[in-house]
Amino acid sequence: MSAPAFTPGPWRRAGHRTIAAGTGLNAVTVCEVFSGGVGLDQADGNEALIAAAPELHAAAAEVFAWIDCGFLTVGVLADDSPARMAACDRAIDALAAALGRASGRSAS
Repeated sequence: MSAPAFTPGPWRRAGHRTIAAGTGLNAVTVCEVFSGGVGLDQADGNEALIAAAPELHAAAAEVFAWIDCGFLTVGVLADDSPARMAACDRAIDALAAALGRASGRSAS
């Protein structure tokens, strides 16, 4: 999997509903989160999720890499149950699609 094109992490909350990366002269605003229409609690949750995005992407990419190379085959991955294998396949496909979208490799 190639490196994502988004601003490298870590990202952090930097003021009122602002997500930033870097420090000092290298600081950049990644985004601003608005609460219009969703309420303050939901806007706070959105802000926390966005701030964690680079770490979530890295963790998902690492898990996917271990699964993709065949090293991680625990639990339902090693089960012969067709229903469990189908569910696992759907989860792996969803993870691959989400990583592709996050890395800008998918239009949807």
